[in-house]
Amino acid sequence: MCGVCGMALSSREQKPDPVLLDQMTDSLTHRGPDGRGTWCAAHIGLGHRRLAVIGVDTGAQPMRDAARDVAVTFNGEIYNFRTLRQDLENQGAVFRTESDTEVLLQGYVAWGMERLLSRLVGMFAFALWDGRERRLYLVRDRLGVKPLYWAEGANGDLYFASELRALRRTPVASQELNETALLHYLTLGYVIGEDAILQGVRQLAPGTMLTWSPGEPIQEHCYWNLAEIWMARQAARPTEGASAAEEFNQLLDQAVGDRLESEVPLGAFLSGGLDSSLICARMLAQRSPLKTFSMGFEERSYSELPWAQLVAEELGTTHHDATVTCENPALLLEVARHLDEPFADTSILPTYVLCREARQHLTVALSGDGGDELLAGYTTHAADRLHRVFHGVPAPLLAVARALTMQLPDQRSKVGPLFKLKQFLGGAHRNACDAHGWWRMLQSEEELRALVSPDLPLADFDALAPFRAAYYAVPTLNPLDRMLYVDYRTWLTSDILVKVDRASMAHGLEVRSPFLDHRLVEFCAGLAPSEKLRGLRGKHIMRRVSRGQVPDGVIRRKKAGFNSPVSHWIAGPWKELVHDTLLSRDALPYLRGEGIRAMLEAHQSGKRDHGYRLFALLMLALWQQYHENE
Repeated sequence: MCGVCGMALSSREQKPDPVLLDQMTDSLTHRGPDGRGTWCAAHIGLGHRRLAVIGVDTGAQPMRDAARDVAVTFNGEIYNFRTLRQDLENQGAVFRTESDTEVLLQGYVAWGMERLLSRLVGMFAFALWDGRERRLYLVRDRLGVKPLYWAEGANGDLYFASELRALRRTPVASQELNETALLHYLTLGYVIGEDAILQGVRQLAPGTMLTWSPGEPIQEHCYWNLAEIWMARQAARPTEGASAAEEFNQLLDQAVGDRLESEVPLGAFLSGGLDSSLICARMLAQRSPLKTFSMGFEERSYSELPWAQLVAEELGTTHHDATVTCENPALLLEVARHLDEPFADTSILPTYVLCREARQHLTVALSGDGGDELLAGYTTHAADRLHRVFHGVPAPLLAVARALTMQLPDQRSKVGPLFKLKQFLGGAHRNACDAHGWWRMLQSEEELRALVSPDLPLADFDALAPFRAAYYAVPTLNPLDRMLYVDYRTWLTSDILVKVDRASMAHGLEVRSPFLDHRLVEFCAGLAPSEKLRGLRGKHIMRRVSRGQVPDGVIRRKKAGFNSPVSHWIAGPWKELVHDTLLSRDALPYLRGEGIRAMLEAHQSGKRDHGYRLFALLMLALWQQYHENE
């Protein structure tokens, strides 16, 4: 795992600024503590910070094939690089290194970009310059595991980087906030889609290739279209039964095995949930011994440590666990400094500490991320099924039930029945797509209007637009699969993968997720819905294949999640920081100070639980403090 950056200049007379390239590269040092490199030529400058995992001694970047005038800066891992290397050697290619980066270079020369991308299995974001064609390619992996931001100048110059902090140093960087992205953040707790929090900066979409040539318009091309693949798989006869379980097993074993390639210490995250437990069991079948890591809380309703310890003992791993404590705001402030965009998923805190603890022993860790999107593991998917029943209830009755439920006192324990009931009733009167998206909302339209100042264009803002766009992109899918596709295009890419990338890269730790293998995703797209969600319980096929491999209690237990007890901390050890930060005159000028104050007073008095909303405002204010002068 690494950090990449660079620039492409449209004028023949203008040469890349090596000082600026150095600054951009050095801003990404945390992503790659093992090496640094820059390379400049006419039109182009490439920067790289390296976390050495494959080809440790020979894989320095940017890497160049001088004879063919091709250069690349690459972030990620190509899991099938040995197979591709053998194919290339059979065609006469001669390799100088043992790295997967050189496979990208040689593969591009031999096959061209489109054929190369069709063969890659991995997570990646890279820039490749073809000097003969005078063309720069920016490419992001199929599911968006690795980030890639870019911005275009008025004269056609292009700048790109793994993180926003590197682009802040460039001439095209705006310090103005993207107001739509800001409103989405206030509503969801994360910046969604291809927008960045700063005006003029974009994220390259998953499965997309961007091409730039001097004097020509930028072109974007989707080389892997999950919507088309999913609809085609569902148009055929859905896979189910014993044959489905057998193929799922084979693909999962292959995905795990491919991710065990490493020249540095490798282990796994173990939460005690089904996904991570099954990944650890499959790892042990192919590689032993295994070090596992988990994280818990002092607040017992939030901690999964007993489950993780049970699985570790059953599997026989060398287990390490720790407890997140927030006796003061130090951890919060440390995390906020590392986030180059505002981010308010409360699980960022334990994920950050988990990565820090694991990095003391490992350089690479496997995780269970992606299992819920793969096989309908979230509470939202059960709620979607119930929604189809409740949607027939007359609207006045739903309104009364919603009003009565909102009067019940909030419980400051981990997401419990009352919280779920309030979320469900809040969306029960909406259509299926909007009800699904509503589960991800931090606040209602009414709450947002009471918070936002007139300076923000709230009248034109549609909080659910990204969910609707994904939903209507797959009109032929069954109701469950339409919602799963929505999750892949919204929650997974913009929240889960951002969280894991930023938390792990803050410590120079590489995280690999077998459930995000595109071959497994394509297969599960064609599964019968009953293999995913049966009744109100998801992951049916995974539970079947897990029997005998993980403890029965883990197979039967409900989804727990990884939320943090921020409601307790805001009213306790963070109280002074929260008050001083949020009520500062210049903290959040585009929000109503009286709205923030009323929310804070209601939370501190115990009348309401506004923990998630206040955490989002706090992370936004801290982000501005730390990054506005970068």
